[in-house]
Parts: sequence; structure tokens; C-alpha cells
Amino acid sequence: MINESSIKVKICGLKKRKDVKSCIDMGVDIVGVVVDYPIYVPWNLSREEAKPLIEMVKYPHKSCIVTGGAPEKIIELATSLKPSIVQLHYKETLKDTIIISDALSKIGIDVIKTVPPEPVGMIFQFGTTDIEKIVKSLCDTKVCGLLADSRIPSNAAENGSKLDIGFLRQIIKYSSKPVITAGGINPENVCDFIEKTKTSFIDVMTGIEKSPGEKDIRMLSELLLAVKKFQP
Repeated sequence: MINESSIKVKICGLKKRKDVKSCIDMGVDIVGVVVDYPIYVPWNLSREEAKPLIEMVKYPHKSCIVTGGAPEKIIELATSLKPSIVQLHYKETLKDTIIISDALSKIGIDVIKTVPPEPVGMIFQFGTTDIEKIVKSLCDTKVCGLLADSRIPSNAAENGSKLDIGFLRQIIKYSSKPVITAGGINPENVCDFIEKTKTSFIDVMTGIEKSPGEKDIRMLSELLLAVKKFQP
């Protein structure tokens, strides 16, 4: 079973087999786990813990590891775990992104790159705060999509961060590749979020959790039911 809505859904921060199974059974498109993240976050798993979860995910569903760090570390990790997708969500520069996406494309692993929402991150990673330049430079790489998220390394463990709608709209406007949106999405606000942003791809983590890594299956069901209202 796969999500029947025109809106694609990624559920991230999974830590338990039962939650991965629920996501698969309920039609979640992408199952995400945080692996070897460079700083403390409560969802982080070792590669030994992540491997059996990733192996549960079969086509047409996709697995995604959220990680960060030096290109050689990320390439080695992805080669070892063999997820469908690697999401770069730390301080990877444009050069790092090119190196990683070029290498992983050769072994059939896609890459998603997060666009930093704050000027300091933009300057460090891309040398500019010009959203158009950042987005277009990423679209010229081999990444399969971009992520617009309010979470950055310094607030990664906080709950309920909300995405700046204007920031998101700019990324969607300039991107020639899919844009995944995240930031404070939950069953109560998901419809309003989709209507305001016109997004076609959402990423949810804390919005359906009892505690970090412990997903609330009732909330997941409510979220997916709400998203189905956007069926074509």
C-alpha cells in the first residue's frame, strides 16, 4: 500500500520496528531514520540500530537516512546501509553536496539537501543569502530534491518549530526539483499548511509523536486521512 493522495508524505525520526511497520502498512511514502548525526538529537541511531529498520522498507516505499558531516563519512555510511535516499541536514556546503550526490548517484542512492533557513547557515554553506541563487545552484547538482525546514543543528531537538511560509514559497518558486516541506506540521494544521503553501510533499517528525522517536499511531492515521482530502 502507498499513500493515495497527490501529497507525498515522509515520516522521520523513527526508532522502533513497530512504528516503521505502521508507516508502511498505512501508506507512508518515505520512512526516515536519523543516523550518526554529528551532534546530539533524541532521534539519533547508530548504523547498527538503523540497519534492520531500513531493511524493512521495500518498494514502492522508500527509506531515508538523515545525517550530516564530511562527504567521505556520509558516502561510506550510505554505501553501508543502502537506503533509498540520504538527507543532508547539517552544515554541508554546496561543494560537499556535489561530491556526495555525484558519488551516491553512481550506486542508485538519491540525495535531498536542506536549504538552511537562517543567514549564517546560508553564508557558510553557499556563500550568499540570495535564495534564488542557492536554490538554482542546488538544482544544478544531482540532488533529487530540496528540503525547506525550520530545524537547524542548533534547534534540532526542539519541538514544534514552524516554517516561514515566505521562505518556503521562494524555494518552491525557484526550484526545478521537488521541494519537501517541514516545520510544525501535525494532524490539526496539515490541511491549512498545504492550502497556504501549495506544497506537494510534507515531512513530519514531532507532529505525530508521544515522545522523541515514539510515534502516535492515532495521530499518524489522522494526518494521513487529512492529507487524502487532497486526492486529485
